[in-house]
Amino acid sequence: MTEHIKCILVGVAAKDDFSATPALEFAIALAKKRGACLTVCALPPAFYVPVTRTGGSASAILRSEIGRLEEITHRSARSASEIVGKAGVSCIAEHTLSPLEPRTGRLVRLARVNDVTILDAAEPEDNAQRDAIENVLFDSGRPVLVIPRTGGNAEPRRIAVAWDGSARSARAVADALPFLKQAGAVFVVTVTGEKDLSRMAPGADLATHLLQHGVYEPHLETLSAIDGDASARLRKFIEDESIDMLVMGAFVHSRFRQAILGGVTRSLLDDVPVPLLMAH
Repeated sequence: MTEHIKCILVGVAAKDDFSATPALEFAIALAKKRGACLTVCALPPAFYVPVTRTGGSASAILRSEIGRLEEITHRSARSASEIVGKAGVSCIAEHTLSPLEPRTGRLVRLARVNDVTILDAAEPEDNAQRDAIENVLFDSGRPVLVIPRTGGNAEPRRIAVAWDGSARSARAVADALPFLKQAGAVFVVTVTGEKDLSRMAPGADLATHLLQHGVYEPHLETLSAIDGDASARLRKFIEDESIDMLVMGAFVHSRFRQAILGGVTRSLLDDVPVPLLMAH
């Protein structure tokens, strides 16, 4: 990401009774603060074709279901655009629904030409939203901001960087610079006891880099994992230090698209404690 956020994409799940989501509210606030253009992309409901015992035509059922989903998606895109407009932010409204491509295909393509994509955290059983987050994260080449159900501050004052010295962490830090440069307190947090960090780029070197970019006095923190669980230690630090945003690289064990997420990545995406800026 450049050091100025000018193009913001927010993806919202289409619903019959669409209303503003935490991600949409965060995106609106961020666009207003940054003077950025905002694109809203409505994702259709997860595709489902009911099974009937009446002998009805499968193709007719399919056409009917696609038509229903199209209408819901169009209405949600319009509703989101109206919400943004009432907040005094101009936006472009997009929607995606094609039987010829994945549900998130359009969203991923848009993410590649925006500075950041903002998405709602997935509910425990919401596999469709979880897929949307992972698809943008691993296929767009751009950072993702995942917003918890409790929302978040679009101008975070206290930011933690989960630093393990990896290329993924370095990319996340670079993408987070627009937020880090305006924060009142930045913590470079390394959690030991979960994986081998002997070859990592030291946190002190990152602190020097951040200082050169105008980040105010980064604090170095080395913490021990709780019973080998780094995510649990990060959560405790977030709570103890009243952190507004967590920056981290997304780890995946597999090069294939059926990605197996690393333990910390999966844990934090399953239960997002604060706005989570991730990059891969």
